[in-house]
Amino acid sequence: MRINIFYEHVIEAAAQCGITVEESLRRFRELGISGLECPDWRLTAREETKALFESVGFKVESIYKFFDFPHDTEEESLRKIDNCLEIAAFYGTDKVLAIPGFDADTEQMRIMCRLMNILCERAQKYGVTITVEDFDDKSSPCSTTEGLEHLFKNVGGLKFTFDTGNFAYSLESAAEAYLRLKEKIVHVHLKDRSRDISRFNGENGNVNLSGNLMYPCEVGSGYIGIGELVRQLLRDGYSGSFSIEHFGAVDQLGYAEKSVRYLQKIVNDL
Repeated sequence: MRINIFYEHVIEAAAQCGITVEESLRRFRELGISGLECPDWRLTAREETKALFESVGFKVESIYKFFDFPHDTEEESLRKIDNCLEIAAFYGTDKVLAIPGFDADTEQMRIMCRLMNILCERAQKYGVTITVEDFDDKSSPCSTTEGLEHLFKNVGGLKFTFDTGNFAYSLESAAEAYLRLKEKIVHVHLKDRSRDISRFNGENGNVNLSGNLMYPCEVGSGYIGIGELVRQLLRDGYSGSFSIEHFGAVDQLGYAEKSVRYLQKIVNDL
């Protein structure tokens, strides 16, 4: 099992522990984590950043990019598309998670789908697969299974990054969503959710559509049922990597260690 961590978690852990980002990377690597999920804007210092990652034994597994296809001019959208794909190519990354935009009306959705098709077409030339995830924001066209299916129907070559925790935002079952969308899955974000208020630090709560707060927690310690989801993915032949995700964790390194141990136990028990 190949395990990734979000680069934002690495940076946050450095601040929490009072260490450098390089030392933080080394500590995550010691846990058995070898891949990174990175926002494109963190990768602009290309030579320097790539050298840092390689010196510690990390590769960029996936890049995520916030676009604004509904509201940007087409010229601006195409510029962002090309820049993102050039960054992916430089780092040798074969997956880009596109967050296509928010608050789109019917006409803007048409524009979004057209530009997503362009993105997928151009990505092929770089050997890059474009994905979307179940994004936990009601203004996102990707927040529900139905919204995702609409995009997959209208955008050729588009694939799915399955985020185990985000369907909880829209009050959908991750297990049921998996069954509907599993043929599109090429990447997985393992995010659990907790209702334990002791995990709340004053700003890390996420309110779902029912108005209830959800808190970040280690993989396997929440109510999502991640263990069975991971087992099902592996039984169904998923051979990609898993990215552990806990934005807002009060102890990023501690959460990561427990998450890795949980996943290793699942594999050992298979």
